[in-house]
Amino acid sequence: MKKYIMFALSITFSASVFAENEIVFFKNETLDSCYKRTMSSAVQNCMIYLSENKKKEYEKQFNTLIKNATNEKEEFHNYNEFLNAINSSKKKWDEFVEDECLAEAYLDEKESFAFYTDKNACLVKAYNERIEFYKNYQF
Repeated sequence: MKKYIMFALSITFSASVFAENEIVFFKNETLDSCYKRTMSSAVQNCMIYLSENKKKEYEKQFNTLIKNATNEKEEFHNYNEFLNAINSSKKKWDEFVEDECLAEAYLDEKESFAFYTDKNACLVKAYNERIEFYKNYQF
């Protein structure tokens, strides 16, 4: 039993070190640079890394939009309604883009490298578009 627990712990620590190294490995990647990698799990992992980072950037930009709206609260005629609508819009957009990118990925063999690569590339493109939308939002 002790050997099993020690083995499980060593795997866990190895995986976290690998994940940390992977972050550094993919740090400056773009969609184009991911696609230039030889077709392997590196492309898939690169796309996963990019989509996770873009999602964080997207969430940050949304929070900035809300903060800017709050700072301009006195300029709004319907501030509370705006907040309700923008939050509802974000929730629906998040669901839409997840389904849209899954639909695109299902054109490939399910659970394959291509499936995850296409799904995450789609997410990166969608997050980029929505980030720009939030950056240029006019009150």
